[in-house]
Amino acid sequence: MADLTPIPVEQLPQGRIVGIDYGERRIGLAVSDPLQTIAFPLVTLFRKGQAFPVEQIIASVQEQAAVALVVSLPLHMDGSLGDKAQAAEAFAARLADLLPIPVYTQDERWTTTSAHKSLHERGQQPSRQRDRIDQIAAAFMLQAFLDRLQYRRRHSSGS
Repeated sequence: MADLTPIPVEQLPQGRIVGIDYGERRIGLAVSDPLQTIAFPLVTLFRKGQAFPVEQIIASVQEQAAVALVVSLPLHMDGSLGDKAQAAEAFAARLADLLPIPVYTQDERWTTTSAHKSLHERGQQPSRQRDRIDQIAAAFMLQAFLDRLQYRRRHSSGS
């Protein structure tokens, strides 16, 4: 199984990072700007039966010329790993085996709730935009990763 943190996050080179909101039916993708400061919703992919759209994810990573991938980790509210988090970790490890870039995981608690709230604030019905919810949740999760990345870069000792 691949190492999910092959290099310290603060040593990531500049370039786009792709975020994945891992779900049982839909997988939302988001992408950062090349300076790794802001995340944007990208696309929602759909599972076909038991198969994940791995080829589409790899194509998106290549199309974006991504330097890293971040997979959402659905932790319980107490921070513990449940079945879904373990499945997300296994999915991230599978992608790490297939891609030549580092793959990280990021806590995703509250991202779907935040995505719903974001659509409500825009006067849109989340129930009519389930595909968009996953993209927005991926962007919220990726933004949390980018914020942590910027913090660690500012506060690293340079070693």
